[in-house]
Amino acid sequence: MAEIEYKNFFRTHKILAFLPLVLLGAGVWYYIRGHATADPDRPAAPGALTSAARPARRTSPSTSAFSLPKAYDPEAGLEIQGPPEFKNQVTHALKLVWLADRETFLFLKKNLSVIRNENKTGFYLDGGRPVAALSTSHAFRSLTWCAGVIAHQAWHAWYERKTDRKVRRAPPLPGEPDGRRLPEANPAKVNYKGLNAILYTEDKAFALQLEVLRKVGAPKKETDRVLRRAPRDFTPAHDGSYDLNP
Repeated sequence: MAEIEYKNFFRTHKILAFLPLVLLGAGVWYYIRGHATADPDRPAAPGALTSAARPARRTSPSTSAFSLPKAYDPEAGLEIQGPPEFKNQVTHALKLVWLADRETFLFLKKNLSVIRNENKTGFYLDGGRPVAALSTSHAFRSLTWCAGVIAHQAWHAWYERKTDRKVRRAPPLPGEPDGRRLPEANPAKVNYKGLNAILYTEDKAFALQLEVLRKVGAPKKETDRVLRRAPRDFTPAHDGSYDLNP
């Protein structure tokens, strides 16, 4: 009787010894079956994509860790009119000012509404909108020169706004002539109070032009052209024969 109990005990321990191996084999078989290569012609079951295979979710800018600085956009509130190469030149000239001095850049945008490619260079109002007219010669002399000439016209626009104390006349009725007159781009024809007023405004405008040229890193030959001009020589910022005879 004792011998039978001993044999049963031995068999039980032997079975228990092999049980982990059996369970391990079953687990390996289940794993291989569950991860077997799928048939390429068989559509995947819904939800079969793993988290690694799912496309990444796009993060909203509002949820990013920090906000990027606002991108440079020179035409935000400032219209550039002309052929594509002119727009490109003016855009890059304005960017020089933007990088050099933001306050000056904001001054230009505040006082000018349009930068327009024309056959003359100067400032005038077009339907109440301040316009900086730039000739091809001034615009494409260099980026730094273009930036300086734009600043010159912006000063005229600022001064016009500051000193405009005239009573605004109502627009004419349909069919009636418009007697209102707009300032012309030629500084010698602007209706100032006299020669001294013309020289004063040009001196101030050229002072800003020189300041901007220096800020954007213009070469010495460009700064000297403005710095050493004759008092009655307007050509560094205006096209045509704008010299005033003594």
